[in-house]
Amino acid sequence: MALRIPFFSSIITPQSQKLHPNPFPSTTLLCHKPRTQISCTNKKIRDSELASDLASEVAKINTHLLQREEALKKSKELLFTEMCQYLALKGEEVKKKWRKMDEEEKWVLVNEFVSEWSMNFHPLSARSVKEMVEEYLQEDNPSAPKSSPSLLFPGLKRIMGFS
Repeated sequence: MALRIPFFSSIITPQSQKLHPNPFPSTTLLCHKPRTQISCTNKKIRDSELASDLASEVAKINTHLLQREEALKKSKELLFTEMCQYLALKGEEVKKKWRKMDEEEKWVLVNEFVSEWSMNFHPLSARSVKEMVEEYLQEDNPSAPKSSPSLLFPGLKRIMGFS
């Protein structure tokens, strides 16, 4: 004697489910604000107004980029100062010592620093600490080629006739 059990019961009614394409929003979606759009199709806006709007948006972006660069530079400086205090050496002594070290010695030093430092502060990875120290020392070195803080669109002002 065979027992038949239906897989789908007629008693159970399907419930509407809200489908979320991404149940956990990405951090990039949370930190990026919607971009301002400049309409090029509106016949009421003149070219000069459009150019002015574009120039003001570019100026905002450039200001934001400069502020970000300054904050990153300050972070590198603070990190280097903390490392100097950890080693109980002056900045120049740490610079000389760092330049003489091979990669393995740098990794050992950075790992020790991060393990000690992370007790008091939000820890960075050893890799990011090493990169920031090297970038700070390279920025501080006058013989190293520096990349000047360039504008997002350096020739835009000239093309638009603002300079």
